[in-house]
Amino acid sequence: MSLGRGLVGSLCAVLALLAARHWLDVVEVRGRSMSPALLPGDRLLVARLAPRVADVVVASDPRDPRRELIKRVVRAGGSWVDLRGDSPIASTDSRAFGPVPARAVRWRAVLRYWPLDRVGRVDAAGNASDGGELRDASRPMAN
Repeated sequence: MSLGRGLVGSLCAVLALLAARHWLDVVEVRGRSMSPALLPGDRLLVARLAPRVADVVVASDPRDPRRELIKRVVRAGGSWVDLRGDSPIASTDSRAFGPVPARAVRWRAVLRYWPLDRVGRVDAAGNASDGGELRDASRPMAN
């Protein structure tokens, strides 16, 4: 009886992890387009949540869909979203490539978990801004 419960518990834990992986991910910021709110090396927890104006989001780069960008939503309407970096001089964003399809926005940034002295929520109040290139924190950085 106890072996069966342990197996069921393990199976539930595995299923919960798989479900969480679908709804949560981690990314690392590269680039300075979101500074000073987000800096290169910041690591973020992101969630599959619908984008709202002022949210910091992860979206496919319309110039190269293999890349992802982190930007702030400045306008959302219907099927298009306008994305901007917090540091205009360092950001390539909707001012250069135009609005992006709403379906290109994959994740919303919810928490910075690294570096430890900057841990906290990523919110629309400017605690984190838009605009750095992101990568999966589990993969090595490309040059």
